Amino acid sequence: MAFSAEHFAAAIVEKLQAGGHVAYFAGGCVRDRLMGRVPKDFDVATSARPQQVLALYPHSQKVGVAFGVVLVRERRGPGKEMAQVEVATFRSDGAYTDSRHPDSVRFTTAEEDAKRRDFSCNGLFWDPIRGELHDFVGGRKDIDEKILRAIGDPFRRFAEDHLRMLRAIRFAAKLEFAIEPATFAAIQSQAAQIRTVSKERIHDELCNILTHPARARAGSLLQTSRLLEHLWPAELFAQPERPRQWAALAALPVDADFVQALIGVYRECAEQHPARAGGSLQPGGGAIAQVLRQAFLLNNTETDDLAWLLDNLARLAAWESLSKAPLKRLIADPRWPRLAALFVALDLDPALRPTFEARMSELQREGAAPAPFVTGEVLIRLGASPGKRFKGWLESLYDRQLEGEFADAAAALAAAQGLIAGK
Repeated sequence: MAFSAEHFAAAIVEKLQAGGHVAYFAGGCVRDRLMGRVPKDFDVATSARPQQVLALYPHSQKVGVAFGVVLVRERRGPGKEMAQVEVATFRSDGAYTDSRHPDSVRFTTAEEDAKRRDFSCNGLFWDPIRGELHDFVGGRKDIDEKILRAIGDPFRRFAEDHLRMLRAIRFAAKLEFAIEPATFAAIQSQAAQIRTVSKERIHDELCNILTHPARARAGSLLQTSRLLEHLWPAELFAQPERPRQWAALAALPVDADFVQALIGVYRECAEQHPARAGGSLQPGGGAIAQVLRQAFLLNNTETDDLAWLLDNLARLAAWESLSKAPLKRLIADPRWPRLAALFVALDLDPALRPTFEARMSELQREGAAPAPFVTGEVLIRLGASPGKRFKGWLESLYDRQLEGEFADAAAALAAAQGLIAGK
């Protein structure tokens, strides 16, 4: 039988139940199955204490024993793939003084465990052995009615962990749910508290939100919930209260990555002249990238890619008048497919798309990054000395090669000799 994460999780439930414990599938996997979706992973909740789970699965990993969490791991299937399932003891949480983790937990029943979770759609349990659903929070009804509702008092749920406000946006957008009015009002009233969440957690949650195809709906919810005005840098936010259509996010490719999506949000939030971004920032992708780096703790690669994409989107605005050399240099860059996708989605007149694609394909066929006829070593052999003009000569000769000016290497060498001789 082929390896199945669900089969492994069900085997854990069966073994726990055989040992006299209550055990169910819990959370998102139950929700997704009820919605006809394929779960990405399976979590198990149980009455068994961590030490009892470890006794049954001695090679498990202790990832949060204080909170009742054990990661059960085994190699399964013909290929001996490593399977892992998070097994958590039913618990009730104490106060959240750090707005992230409970100060204490008390091991308890399935019903109390359900009531400490975030949203009703995530508070369901499924017994895969008996085929029974256990719903203590009205989650099944909310799923049927496509409503995202905080469990219990929404103000308390969000005060416990302010990141839950962003999670609400992600679930509502991804699942195509409406946020229940009291839940949404609690987000709006506490929106400023999102600033207290670490930038690492904000980065990861925003990445999940903006890399999902429902990113345009998420953008709208981020704005109407007031979270966006407390997250997005003020110097990049022209008129935060102005309604936005989020057309830039909607136009992005389905598989757009986080950096591409940030550019989509930036375009929606900036003024008519994006490079000036609210009138308080100097033009240039590098300056904008640094602001976003500070706001969302972007890593070096994300920051560099953001700056490069923004700068070259501006260059591509004149693509019809650009010669071969600058276009070939762009096409040769490994980030070109992302740049081209952004340009087609955000800036290119749809009527010009066939012409644009035909020209880029022609340049690729010619060879976007051929080996240079003249290298630094060649220039030195010809008598040139490294200095201010050396790099300029190399770039000029390579541009002329890309433009098709040289029929062969001999012609390029002759041109190099002319430069050195001052001709």
